[in-house]
Amino acid sequence: MFRRSEPAPVAREGFVVHEAPVPQNNMTAFLPEGDTIFLSGSINKDTAVGFASVREANPDARRLVMLEADGVAGSPETLAFGRAVREAGFSTHLRNDSVISGGAVDAFIGGTQRTMEDGAVIAVKSGQDVEAHKAFATEMVGGDGYARFAQEFGQRRRPRAMTIAEIGAMGIVSANVGNVLETN
Repeated sequence: MFRRSEPAPVAREGFVVHEAPVPQNNMTAFLPEGDTIFLSGSINKDTAVGFASVREANPDARRLVMLEADGVAGSPETLAFGRAVREAGFSTHLRNDSVISGGAVDAFIGGTQRTMEDGAVIAVKSGQDVEAHKAFATEMVGGDGYARFAQEFGQRRRPRAMTIAEIGAMGIVSANVGNVLETN
């Protein structure tokens, strides 16, 4: 018989409820505004549940704008959230002041259309599960170049920022939306 070691996350009134306090630096914040949901914080095991709750309360939302976000690249949580973004049919966008790293990049590539403004920062960290990370990248962007790149160059103490050429070559932004840099 299978038993969960922890209770499943439950969303109530837009918040994921836990039995014990959660450190603030390990939380994801969603702010809906019209057809857009803004995200900041760390992608974690509760993020997909929180996203579903916010989507349900905001049925017109179709775009996820990531402001400042991170997470463990290649983890089951970040890959699940990236798939949830894709399955919901959301596009993802980075503003000129956005900074994403690690698992937040996994979530970003889950977008059906992925755009960014000049000045946004995408930084890589090596994946927790390299094979799962490669499979996910292939599923989302058609190749595992991003996951291999993250594994090779993301093993430093701090995330490594990607150049615009690397972002384009790895399929991080959508190739079929014209210019990868969107003006605001």
